[in-house]
Amino acid sequence: MWRIVRWALVALWLVAAGAAWWGAPRETGYDRAIADITAHRVSAYELGSQWRDQSPDRWFAIPTLDDSGQDTIFAWRTPDGRTHWTDVSAVPDFQGRLESYHSANVLNLSTLINGIGLLFTLVFLAVLWAGPTPVTATRWYWWWLFALIPFGLGLLYWTFREVPWTRPEIPESRRTGWRGLGIAILTSVAISVALYGLTRLAGETAFPDVLSP
Repeated sequence: MWRIVRWALVALWLVAAGAAWWGAPRETGYDRAIADITAHRVSAYELGSQWRDQSPDRWFAIPTLDDSGQDTIFAWRTPDGRTHWTDVSAVPDFQGRLESYHSANVLNLSTLINGIGLLFTLVFLAVLWAGPTPVTATRWYWWWLFALIPFGLGLLYWTFREVPWTRPEIPESRRTGWRGLGIAILTSVAISVALYGLTRLAGETAFPDVLSP
């Protein structure tokens, strides 16, 4: 049974990761915006001032475009489901170009991504706190890996490292919560630095900046 749950979680994680990567807002040039507007390749658009990450803690980034009164960012979704944005602060009366389009949430995959994240959380908490005693580490060890390591990677590691309901003998020495906290912090920092470097080297097309934890 646990093997089925494990692979189901992996499959759902891959769906969420793919959706987050595909639909992540990517900065493009103003010329691309004008070309898509002219060619009627704008499925939805938003105007705002800055991006904010509203995703569940340490899950995939689901940014929202805040409106503080001055619209400096134009974000739009194309028919293939991808989201782009550009700075229009220097363009007077830019909104006048959008009269034939409607304003709507450009991140149409956010419900799917957050829904999978919620399911992950419920499964993890139910097994960790209501299930059998973990074998390889304490509950607090796994809690820190889940809570602090981004993109649900700590949970994926847990699904393959632990084997709930097999009821093997619990060893006297297990990984402690303090060890989990240290590992989680170091891993989170390492992932953030790696993604920052990859974004700068390969560009936002391959590694969108808003996906960095």
